[in-house]
Amino acid sequence: MSKITAEQAREEHVALLRAWTQAVGTVKDYGFLDRHLADGWRYIDYNGVHRGKAEYLKLVDSMLSYTQELRQCDVRIVKDDVAIVSGIYRARAELKGDVKLDNTIAFTSIWEIQDGQWKALVHHTTRIPDAS
Repeated sequence: MSKITAEQAREEHVALLRAWTQAVGTVKDYGFLDRHLADGWRYIDYNGVHRGKAEYLKLVDSMLSYTQELRQCDVRIVKDDVAIVSGIYRARAELKGDVKLDNTIAFTSIWEIQDGQWKALVHHTTRIPDAS
């Protein structure tokens, strides 16, 4: 692979994060999630709950709506095909069972280019209290 600049990677990851938001919202684009979540992908949410891909898809199934406002996104290229992405977003979700969430989240994720496209390896979030 040719070298990618941090700015190019940032633009690509901002677009990926926006597409991810649509994929887990009312659209339910499981194809996007399958293409961009590595098989061994791990998600640690702001409550400390660990999920693999299958458990995360169950969470997505329970979402009636999901919106996200990306407030900050930084990308650090650590190898030609690996990036550390971090930032802050405001997430609002409505889940089955009349559960409503509205949180400001700090996140860190690691992405790797596999078969020519970015795949998330891990995604970790921390809730920022009283920042909503």
